[in-house]
Amino acid sequence: MHIETPARRRHSIGLTPLIDVVFILLIFFMLATSLMDWRGIGLATGSAPADSDQPPPAAVRLAADGQLYYEDAAYSLDDLAEKLKTRLQAEQISAAILRPDPQVTLGPTVRALDALAGTGVSNLSLGETSE
Repeated sequence: MHIETPARRRHSIGLTPLIDVVFILLIFFMLATSLMDWRGIGLATGSAPADSDQPPPAAVRLAADGQLYYEDAAYSLDDLAEKLKTRLQAEQISAAILRPDPQVTLGPTVRALDALAGTGVSNLSLGETSE
């Protein structure tokens, strides 16, 4: 007795779905990857004791409207950077402390820290605004 069985059909694996998945993953990782040049801004921790023979730090307040205040006068970012650079070269300041108001977001704070770092002040600190 012989029972006939249908011939097995070979299933081929299609490469089209695999290529589609790889292409979608490629697009996802291209869109999710940031190509920005990340660089750090060094901040002082304030744990070292203050040296008495060094000049005092420059206390800069960053208001909620983006205005910078130094010695009770309002400055633009470029004007303040130039003033601090001049005072640093004359050895009237040794460091800079940026005190943003509580409403200030991260973007303006980082821009101000970057401008302060551009003046040549090597000792930057981030502090609280004294109300």
